[in-house]
Amino acid sequence: MKIERVWSMPNKWTFKMKPVKEFLVDEGAREGLWVDPFSGKNSPAEYTNDMNPNMPAKYHMDALKFLESLDTDMADGVLFDPPYSVTQAKVCYDSYGVEKLEVGVTNSKYWALCRDEVARVVKPGGKCISFGWNSNGMGMCRDFKIYRILLIAHGSIKNDTIVTAEIKEKTFKEINLF
Repeated sequence: MKIERVWSMPNKWTFKMKPVKEFLVDEGAREGLWVDPFSGKNSPAEYTNDMNPNMPAKYHMDALKFLESLDTDMADGVLFDPPYSVTQAKVCYDSYGVEKLEVGVTNSKYWALCRDEVARVVKPGGKCISFGWNSNGMGMCRDFKIYRILLIAHGSIKNDTIVTAEIKEKTFKEINLF
C-alpha cells in the first residue's frame, strides 16, 4: 500500500485542492464512466448527483436513492465524498428534505447502505476513491482492497483530508454482504 502526505490549503470544494486534482488524474478518474453521489462543485465524474438543486449536478436526489437507481457493475469508479461527520451531514442536508428519508444521514446505517450501493455499482476491477477524516473507505466486507492513501494536511487545528483509493475485486453477486 502506498501512503503519501502533502500539505494544501483546505477547501470545502474537495476537487479544487491541487493534491486532489493530481490524485484523480493519477487514478484515471477522468477516464471511463465515473459516478459521484455527493458531487457538490467541480466533480470530474460523468454521473453527478447533489441533493442541493443549486449545485451543477446532473441529478438532485438523495445519494442513497441516486445510487439505487444505477445499474449493477456499470461504473469504472465512484468518487465518494460525503459530508465528513454527522454534524456536517445535518448542516449540509437539513434544508433539503432529509427528515423525509427512511434512514436519515445522521444514522450510521445510511452510510453503510450507501457503501453497499457503491459496491453494487462499481464493476469488478473498478475503483472507489473516498474522501473524509478517516481511511475506512468501502471496507473489506464489500471486497474492496485499499492500495493507496493520500493524507492532505491543512495545518493549524484543521483535520487532514484523507483520500483512500480502493479496487473492487469481485462481482457484486460474489460479495456476500448479508
